Amino acid sequence: MKFDCIVIGSGIAGLSCAAFIAKAGKQVILIERAEKPGGCFSSFEYNGYHFDSGIKAVENAGLLFPMLENFGIMGKLNFVKNRVYAGFEDKVFSMESDESLLEYFDFLGERFPESRSGIEDLLKEMQELNSFMGSLSGMSGPLYGKTTFLTKLKSIPWFLKNGKKLLGFLKKLKYNNIPFRDFLKVRIPDDELVSIIDEPFFEGTPAFFGLAYPTVFRDYFYPEGGIERIPLTLADFIRENGGTVLTGTEVTGILLERGLPSGVVTDTGQEIESPIIVNAADAKRLYNKLLPENSVDQDFLQRLNRAQVSDSVFSVFMGVDTAPENLDQHVEHIIYVPAAAKPCDYESPEYFKTTGMEISIPCMRDPSLAPAGKTGVILNVNTTQKALNGWGRSVSRAEYERLKEQAADDVMANFFRLYPSLREKIEFRIVATPFTMEEKTLNSGGSITGWNYHPSETFPLRDFRKMKRSIDTPVKNLFQIGQWSFDPAGVPVCLITAKLAADRVLNISRP
Repeated sequence: MKFDCIVIGSGIAGLSCAAFIAKAGKQVILIERAEKPGGCFSSFEYNGYHFDSGIKAVENAGLLFPMLENFGIMGKLNFVKNRVYAGFEDKVFSMESDESLLEYFDFLGERFPESRSGIEDLLKEMQELNSFMGSLSGMSGPLYGKTTFLTKLKSIPWFLKNGKKLLGFLKKLKYNNIPFRDFLKVRIPDDELVSIIDEPFFEGTPAFFGLAYPTVFRDYFYPEGGIERIPLTLADFIRENGGTVLTGTEVTGILLERGLPSGVVTDTGQEIESPIIVNAADAKRLYNKLLPENSVDQDFLQRLNRAQVSDSVFSVFMGVDTAPENLDQHVEHIIYVPAAAKPCDYESPEYFKTTGMEISIPCMRDPSLAPAGKTGVILNVNTTQKALNGWGRSVSRAEYERLKEQAADDVMANFFRLYPSLREKIEFRIVATPFTMEEKTLNSGGSITGWNYHPSETFPLRDFRKMKRSIDTPVKNLFQIGQWSFDPAGVPVCLITAKLAADRVLNISRP
């Protein structure tokens, strides 16, 4: 079997890249180890409940919807607005408008009066950045179409209107190399308040992204049918355009001839030929397991292996015997801090007793995602494989199971502070650790955003001006896309690098 291009991994980056290539009429094969495509866009069902196992909502960012429209499949997906709330103790605040954001910060100012001036400074920085980012919705996006003079001309009114905001935005790019927590500590003297504001973010998250999150939250959407509807629809598009989606198959090696890609070997022993390969999966696995030995410089390999991966998540999926309208809080998505926050210390034995969480309720966006009169709830907590002394895996399987159930008890106890009426109504729970995430996705350490966000511990490019180079690898005609290609990563990086690689593939394979 010979193809113009092989794409390894069917997360949103791999699917998007393969879709662009298939649309252009090239023979592309997308290979995925799991039985269904999706990666961190996956979902599963249990006892009639639908749960999203990875991302809980998607941001458009001026990228996702234009891409789906470019493929002609936007009409096959019905997106509803995903409202995000901030919760502290027993209070919940909307993030949907500047007014509601101000209400939240006013509350924090009353709670921490000695930090009021720092809160005002933070709010000003957020408003300046988000003023520009909010204006992006008016810009025509040539990324998924031909960049002609006409498309550029259409953007001139936008630039005339928003030029000043653009300059302010460029100045704030300096915050991409400053951890958000460090940014907060300079302005806010109270460590507890710093931890409350920093709670949703992974350790080392750049201040630029922390400041931008009010706008990001307002750009969240949810597809009816669950997150998996996006990858399943993209996979159908690839097939309909002559591409191949091969699931339930693991790539175990990459073949090289005279230093160039010639194909891959799968876990069934099958060899699939192609002169171009796009890796949309784990970069550490690419260089340490898939490529032949000595394919890349040892200094490069050592630097890659020294770099730290991003945080992972601990998840609790619950079936609740009550209808959504009876919940203590009638909201679908909350970033919740249960009580006095402490600096993030994943390895502390007390971490799961005090940490905040992300609460997601799929059936409040789409009632069909839970049995009638019942509610599915997902709790996510940032953590790593190092927590609880490696989750006791070095001791025994029984110790691992004991520690993950204890962590679930602790997280749920905090959840019940906000939802006290649900304490006696839990039908079941399914618990997943960072090791579960690694097992399902093959991402090193169970990483959910690729490389560690901290500038001193990451591996790939961090300079937005050089993003086109982020897909290159030391092996010609082998490209890396998605969350392992650029730092800090997220859905926008996955979509951008997918398009960059697809364009490169099409240029190489052009007759």
